[in-house]
Amino acid sequence: MSLRNQKQQSSAAYNVPVARSQIQFLEPWYDFLPGQGEVFLEELKRELSSGHLLESLELVPLGHSGAADDAIFEAEDGRVFQVHLTFSRRAEQPPLPRTRVYSNADDWVHQVMLPANEEYRG
Repeated sequence: MSLRNQKQQSSAAYNVPVARSQIQFLEPWYDFLPGQGEVFLEELKRELSSGHLLESLELVPLGHSGAADDAIFEAEDGRVFQVHLTFSRRAEQPPLPRTRVYSNADDWVHQVMLPANEEYRG
């Protein structure tokens, strides 16, 4: 049994959503430190108000930008959402928090992370 399958099975036993995508982040994007993803997800939930695109989706935190207040989250259907959090600790009015949608993690990597890494390295 692969490590990924073990992780999915053990997480399922605890009813914890697991990301489908595994991204090897390049600067300025980073994995969340232990517990950090949950903090970003809770902030996102606080900022969402009725009518926001992400309002009813089950999301899994994937990573964050070290250059901005952006984080990426994955939905059950594999779509990836890059969200610019305000860290206001309250519900925002749509379209805040600003959200960009990508069909999957590979799409996000090619459209966002690789160009950002090129720019970051100068």
